[in-house]
Amino acid sequence: MKRIVALALLSFAQLIAAAPVDVVSPESVGMSSSRLDTLKQRLQQVLDEELTGGIQVLIARRGEVVMYENLGYADVEERRPVSEETLFRIYSMTKPITGTAMMMLYEEGRYSMSDPLSKHISEFADLKVYDGTDENGDLILVKPDREPTIHDLMQHTAGLAYGIFGDDTPVDRMYVDQTIGNYDETLQVLIDELAATPLLYQPGTRWVYSVAVDVQGYLIEKWTGKTAGEYLQEKLFEPLGMDQTMAWVPPEDARLLANVYTHDKDGNRAVFDGNLASNHFRQPGGFSGGGQLISTADDYWRFSQMLLNGGEFDGVRYLSPRTVDMMRDHRLPAGVSLSADGSTGFGLNFGVITDASGIDYPASDGEYFWGGLASTVFWIDPKEELIVVMLTQYLPFNSPYYRDLMHRMVHAAIIE
Repeated sequence: MKRIVALALLSFAQLIAAAPVDVVSPESVGMSSSRLDTLKQRLQQVLDEELTGGIQVLIARRGEVVMYENLGYADVEERRPVSEETLFRIYSMTKPITGTAMMMLYEEGRYSMSDPLSKHISEFADLKVYDGTDENGDLILVKPDREPTIHDLMQHTAGLAYGIFGDDTPVDRMYVDQTIGNYDETLQVLIDELAATPLLYQPGTRWVYSVAVDVQGYLIEKWTGKTAGEYLQEKLFEPLGMDQTMAWVPPEDARLLANVYTHDKDGNRAVFDGNLASNHFRQPGGFSGGGQLISTADDYWRFSQMLLNGGEFDGVRYLSPRTVDMMRDHRLPAGVSLSADGSTGFGLNFGVITDASGIDYPASDGEYFWGGLASTVFWIDPKEELIVVMLTQYLPFNSPYYRDLMHRMVHAAIIE
């Protein structure tokens, strides 16, 4: 049995039966069974070394699932194994889903990419830009050279930040001090706080990971008259069959949500019990388009396969192929990149590999991807018609390790 969540209320609504994932012979789509078994053994070694608690991994090629494995424990202490019912906090893997909803509204003509944010969010009409501090330590604020646009918002080039990932500038500290993005805030509080906070840099001049996708969630609510959760449930989760994707889990169903693990000061694996893990057992103040969702590998595969199919899944069209191309094309301004060598760019709410020769693991030009704070990772490779989703629950963020490991071993299993 699987569960469906009514995101209008951000809690469980009912139980429904769901068909199991059909797994085909890897050789039927040009992959090696024995090499995928080697991958499984390596992931088991990761668990034996206590580098995390449990892992769920799904690999699909040419539209067929060739590997769907549940390894280790959702709760190590109680010896509760990872299963098809286990739920994972996917954190920032929420961003591509929110971005897809944004593009569905784009196809409806709700906005233009070049629209200034103030056209849709009046509170942003008088934004200022941080330009250093004076001799007294006071912030120097200047007018933006141009207003940030929705295109900037979808590329993390709007001047926004997260605060916790930054360079400890006065603006970063303002984000932290104001608890921008706090779990209990409403989206309107978020907007009001952002309107009172200077932009970190001139729009379009840098790529800085930010709360931009939470702002996108606010726009979805404003344009549709529904909560972002309601809109995602109606337009994506229900028709795609993503019946284990939800915003929070009530305490009585806590057994379904995998523990988050970390290592203590002595280097021993231990349960992480901070707010980042415990928040998901209660309803949030507002839906975080940048990091709210809980999901499973098979649910996320359905979403990813729809994108790889050019916006269609199981006979239902969600986006046009050209719109999907916009999302996965590198679109950053000249000279702006996610990597010093320019090998990794950014589309619309996705990272994009622009030059695989600059990546130190096997990949393809045009691969698009992202990860989540608890070390989850996924990627879509159009060239190889490949989707990989790997979910675990480990802090601090360790997705680069898993992205490297999974790329090496999944590509080694491609034999034609």
